[in-house]
Amino acid sequence: MGGAMNLSSRLSFHRELPLFGLDIGHSSLKIMQLQRQAGKKPKVLGYGVSNYYPQSAITNGVIVNFEVLAHTMRELFSDRLIGNITSKRVACSVPTSHTFSRPMTLPPMDKQQIEEAVKLEAEQYIPVPVENLYLDYDISRQDANGLELLVVATPRNIIDSSIKFLESVGFEPVALEPTMNAAARLFSIADLARAEASLLIDFGSVAIDIAVFDQSMFVNSTVSGGSDTLTNLVAKKLNITPSEAYVIKSQYGLGPGTKAEVILEASRPILEPMVREVRKIMRYYDEHAAGRHRKISQIITTGGGANMRGLNEYLARELGVPTRRLDPWPNINFGELAPPTDLASSMYITVAGEAILSSQEIFA
Repeated sequence: MGGAMNLSSRLSFHRELPLFGLDIGHSSLKIMQLQRQAGKKPKVLGYGVSNYYPQSAITNGVIVNFEVLAHTMRELFSDRLIGNITSKRVACSVPTSHTFSRPMTLPPMDKQQIEEAVKLEAEQYIPVPVENLYLDYDISRQDANGLELLVVATPRNIIDSSIKFLESVGFEPVALEPTMNAAARLFSIADLARAEASLLIDFGSVAIDIAVFDQSMFVNSTVSGGSDTLTNLVAKKLNITPSEAYVIKSQYGLGPGTKAEVILEASRPILEPMVREVRKIMRYYDEHAAGRHRKISQIITTGGGANMRGLNEYLARELGVPTRRLDPWPNINFGELAPPTDLASSMYITVAGEAILSSQEIFA
């Protein structure tokens, strides 16, 4: 699948040289390097997660405190790395919640005409001047009747700050893309049911990203609020501290029991808008993909919030679609390295999706 943002004018590429993935999250950094081998499972060479840094280091997706992030990065490499990172070339995520996307259907046209149509679409529908955006698109269908694609636009100040930071710590950025694209790539490579039309939910700390994946990204959306927001809602409901609420939320979740009912009630301001948005996206897919004669047959959850007990059962009940957590790890070889715990493994989904990026996608 495509999706790695085309920044040829900003970045220098070298085909087939190794790279590592970097996920610059809301309050921590994750890194991973994978070795792809023909006919074998991708092998993890190294991975790690940083200590938390102040959330003020990043404002609206823009890195504003290079010093804090650079210190966190150095500490991650010196003290918290499992295995080795052998490359300075990096594929990095940007938060999907700070990007804009729109599906488009176009008649048959060449590449230059597509780019002109994408620019016109961005000018008309995206609430940021087009000169302040990097534009890209991912074609999901192309035949004699025309093509379907997903336009992705990211504010230049977000991309530029990421590139500037990465270069300041001695890395060579080769690709930047939304977090959901990375998760979808990992799903498309490592999940046994990847051929099914699927709805992906990335339950992050401050936002929930939702996308339909059917051979490629079909449509995506973001709902504000995430697992941190949910913890704060539980704390307010029970009149306890956020750290106490985190423990109770982790222990009881949305599973059966009196405590879980209280957590569910507190969580409704997050869960109900998410369910409404999922229904809307599923309707959109049904209307615009009628020619594919496929229905969404599964919901796949990922992100730290996907660990909450009872969440998948709640979504399956509300939406009437089988729901499970994304688990690509049986198809990834950790070799002699200790793999992350089951609870911690969800935080590495995005960075593994970056680490598995191929040069063919970068140059597509």
